[in-house]
Amino acid sequence: MRFSFLGLLVFLFCSLRLEAQLSPGPLAAPHAHLSGLTNCLTCHTWGSKDLSPKCLECHTPIQTRITEELGFHGNLEELDCLGCHIDHLDRQFEMIHWEPSQKDFDHIQTGYELEGKHLMLNCGECHNRDFIISEDILEYARSQKTADVLSTTFLGLGSECASCHIDVHAKEFLDQTCDDCHDETNWETARVDYDHDFDTNFPLRGAHKILDCEKCHTTTQDAYGDFQAQRFSGLNYTLCTDCHDDEHKGSFGSDCLKCHTENTFKQVELTGVFNHQRTRYPLVGKHINVECELCHTQKDRYNLTSSFDQCSDCHADNHEGIFQKPDRDNSCDQCHSVRGFFPPLFGVIEHRNTRFELDGAHLAQPCIFCHEQDFEPVYQWEPLNCHVCHATIHGSQFLDYQQNGNWCESCHRTSDWSDLTFDHSATFFPLTGKHIEMDCSACHISNMEIIQYEDTDTSCSKCHIDVHSQQFEEQSCKDCHSTEKWKIPEFDHFTQTSFSLDGQHENLECGQCHKFEPKLNTIRFKPIPHECQDCHSFGDFKR
Repeated sequence: MRFSFLGLLVFLFCSLRLEAQLSPGPLAAPHAHLSGLTNCLTCHTWGSKDLSPKCLECHTPIQTRITEELGFHGNLEELDCLGCHIDHLDRQFEMIHWEPSQKDFDHIQTGYELEGKHLMLNCGECHNRDFIISEDILEYARSQKTADVLSTTFLGLGSECASCHIDVHAKEFLDQTCDDCHDETNWETARVDYDHDFDTNFPLRGAHKILDCEKCHTTTQDAYGDFQAQRFSGLNYTLCTDCHDDEHKGSFGSDCLKCHTENTFKQVELTGVFNHQRTRYPLVGKHINVECELCHTQKDRYNLTSSFDQCSDCHADNHEGIFQKPDRDNSCDQCHSVRGFFPPLFGVIEHRNTRFELDGAHLAQPCIFCHEQDFEPVYQWEPLNCHVCHATIHGSQFLDYQQNGNWCESCHRTSDWSDLTFDHSATFFPLTGKHIEMDCSACHISNMEIIQYEDTDTSCSKCHIDVHSQQFEEQSCKDCHSTEKWKIPEFDHFTQTSFSLDGQHENLECGQCHKFEPKLNTIRFKPIPHECQDCHSFGDFKR
């Protein structure tokens, strides 16, 4: 018994030493269950380095694809499993050797070339266990109890779009393939590139060409997440009314094309059966482009005999009857035409027959400037005067001068407000000298938001500063000055003062006697002392 136990220990010790010397290293995780010297011949063959036959005995799906020349393995010129798959390096070692790398792998070698948006996908987005459909791969995965084959294999995908993509059309196009309408770059290009004329029994004409698909294909399939597609087959399109409401309620039958075209329903084809020019009311001017229902307003509007004797049968009277006078033609065409309400036919010549003949600047004004107030039309004024349109800047100063309720014409013309007819000589202050050249505003200044004209102070001191500091309060400025110029031309010292200039005084400059006085801040003119000693000093005189 002791010998048997000791022999077992020796055998185990020698086996571990022998395995350590014979094995190149630990097997990768997928092959870990084959570890041990007793399993070597499961993959290896005595006297041969080629493991491929043994690999294919286990990996039967690869053998199937090689035999049927499918996929990457079926297109290899030489079979050498060790060229891409090596082992005995480590438990965590990745057994697939990519050349040059998995990211740069040339997918065309698999027989399925990546194009469009497929080029931008990561491998795992397509090589996903949920997309594996090959039965041999699924069966193989079920047989491998120790490995998660479906999470690691690149095999078993289908090449049809529906293998990876949800059929949002709910099997509506089973007799077609996805690439009949779509491409791998953008699914939405089908909207633009689809040839509706060639691929369907309803060629698109006129306005139908520019419609969005959803306008006609209104029914949708069940939604898959964020995706939902319209239903494209099974539509009724024999009659226009299959899609369009019959605005005529059957009055003209079911053949819409008798009057309309596919370009637009809004414009009736006058060369067809219906021709409005053959009715009792031929359409001219603006009426040609008016929508039918604006005149034919009732439910059976196209069968009734419409009333159109007066414009007011269709149009509201914006003038509220002010032009409806007895014993005269009150029809709208006295001022308007069917070419349009604007511009009216009523012009300057016709305005002469009103109470307000247009002249001057009024001739250049658009009608709306006078005939609209607070966004409402106005055609009557009582009284009719300038105040109706123009604000006065004079307040009530000239109310006493009104003539027939108006007084603006006393000074102004209709050609221009600034072109005045006012004669200042007719006032209590005729303009002379420099005053004639002055602008009105120099004397007539604003007072309480109006310009003061009436009762204007005409004294010199109202406009001019008293440079004499009130020395001549009892006198008038015009005693010395004139409106021609302030400078006194010839002051008569003999008649206008009590000190006559004679002798040597006659040639003296004014400033020699009339000097600047700081107290007055001006030149002293009066009173002036005029005794000799007031100006002259006398010393001792000896004979």
